[in-house]
Amino acid sequence: MTLILGALLPIFAVIGLGWVLRRTNLVQESAWPGISRLTYVGLSPALLFSVISKADFSTISVGPAVAASALGFVVMGVIVLALKPLIRADGPSFTSVFQGACRWNGLVILALAALAYGVEGEVLISLIMVVTIPIVNIQVVTVLTVWGANGRKPDVPTVMRRIVTNPLILGCIAGGVANLLGWFQTGTVSEVVELMGRAALPLILLAVGAGLDFTALRANRWLLALTVVLKLILAPVVFGLIAWTFGVRGEALAIVVMVGASPGAASAYVLAQQLGGNRQLTAGDVTATTLLSFFTLPAAVWIAQLVG
Repeated sequence: MTLILGALLPIFAVIGLGWVLRRTNLVQESAWPGISRLTYVGLSPALLFSVISKADFSTISVGPAVAASALGFVVMGVIVLALKPLIRADGPSFTSVFQGACRWNGLVILALAALAYGVEGEVLISLIMVVTIPIVNIQVVTVLTVWGANGRKPDVPTVMRRIVTNPLILGCIAGGVANLLGWFQTGTVSEVVELMGRAALPLILLAVGAGLDFTALRANRWLLALTVVLKLILAPVVFGLIAWTFGVRGEALAIVVMVGASPGAASAYVLAQQLGGNRQLTAGDVTATTLLSFFTLPAAVWIAQLVG
């Protein structure tokens, strides 16, 4: 637990700094969407490319951990859908619960894995991201299409286009191709991409902090509490059990549990806004899970380390 706490402290310190910068207007509120866009479209793909292109996969066994993570998101989606008759909420509010329980902030977990477990942790999270991003997006877009307030019909081509053009997926795929072919291991291109990647995580964490919305915590507190329980308590148990069944042990097991215990992603708010979800409840989900994960993440990983 000491290792994870030591890694979490600087991460949450930078997140807190982002909130302070926005609240004090030292960085104007209008600037944050551009910063978030820069990290998502440019810097984060560069980071993932740099990590994957130089990884030594001969020393890393990732298959079972990646498979367990993918199945974990599917199982969580099924659980939330099964609970729908018991969740007394309108359609848009249910989509917020679903997003809160089934999305994860992969880039925050990438930063945590890098600090706690080094290059191998970075590589494993990067590969989990490229496999699970399509799965999670298909799940949440489908749920928002069915129960969102905008009345749109399912648009399969649009969903697929969003997935295949996702900058994070493209960065991972390009890194994998470069690794396979031995390209850009050294030289100017490698140095430029690595330098861009170094800027990604601090800006991502600052943007997460700037996006915290404490007023949104006044939204439906019962649904907020339910989402927190699903995301921060049930999900790491589900992911851990699946990974254990798949034979995942040691640091890999802890990393899979970290994926399950991740706070919600700020991109959920954007999707709720576009597809008719409950935006205020979604903002509350992201804020609550981000704050509480400071306590639940170390506990979840500590239990995983004891078991594995």
